[in-house]
Amino acid sequence: MTRRGPRRALARAAALVAVVVALVGVGTGTGWALWTASADAPSQTTFAKVDLGLESSSPRAVDFTAPGQSVTTAITVFNGSTVPVDYELSARVGTTGAVSADLATRIDVRVWPASTASCTSAVPDDARSGTWAAATVAAGSAPASTRVTWCWRATTTASAPDAATVNPRFEVVGGSHGWTDGWFIEDFYQNTRYASPAPAARALGCRTVDTGDGTSYATVSWDAPLDSAQWGLFVGGRRVGNTVSGQAPTKQHDVTRDMVPASLVPDGRVTVDVRSVAGAEPGPVAWTGPVVVGPNAQGQRQVSCP
Repeated sequence: MTRRGPRRALARAAALVAVVVALVGVGTGTGWALWTASADAPSQTTFAKVDLGLESSSPRAVDFTAPGQSVTTAITVFNGSTVPVDYELSARVGTTGAVSADLATRIDVRVWPASTASCTSAVPDDARSGTWAAATVAAGSAPASTRVTWCWRATTTASAPDAATVNPRFEVVGGSHGWTDGWFIEDFYQNTRYASPAPAARALGCRTVDTGDGTSYATVSWDAPLDSAQWGLFVGGRRVGNTVSGQAPTKQHDVTRDMVPASLVPDGRVTVDVRSVAGAEPGPVAWTGPVVVGPNAQGQRQVSCP
């Protein structure tokens, strides 16, 4: 009889533990584990909360405006657990919105752990490599109540298509003592929005005008059908002359010697550019052509057409 008492107590304790384990194992999000201390120590029950999350202050939407550009996304694993947790952080192509599977294969991805959450350092030589279509897995161990940041550097290749979008989805899974938890972020978008190349500059017309005193100047002309447009002449990157507008369909401007002094350009062939000056900044070169600057027979500076 003296042996049956302890056995019944142990049986009741085992049943109680089984019930508690069954209770704590039910639910979503956070996992809970419990175990008892060793037989050599005073008997007590210990709970371990497994709680993982992801954080990021990086921009959720970015545009690549040219091949070869890079953007770095900082993803922080937050271990809110009461115990250390082994985790795996992965990225894959999301399915939110109009996602381009082709673009996902043409963005190179480098992954490395960071000492801060800013990811401002250069990519280390041992950074892991992949693409958004087959991204590498970042794995590690996070102590209880700590944050670990990983940097994901995405670079568009030369063959990356324009006007496309990829939606990387980051997911972390980890656990301790057989209990797991996970989290994901899927609201990141990377777009290719390449700027349209400026149209090729067209050739200026040129006519030499004799002043009658042994010197000359050049009149350059161009066809611009928009009467409301405003155009300016540039020599050596500096604007010269007046604003031209309202001369449809052909616009013209004289290039005189005072517009091309020796302090601006030397004698010889000089390029004259016509650019839009309607905005705050001059537009691209729309028309271009040469004039010739040099002395006449009397040594006076003059301008003529080639």
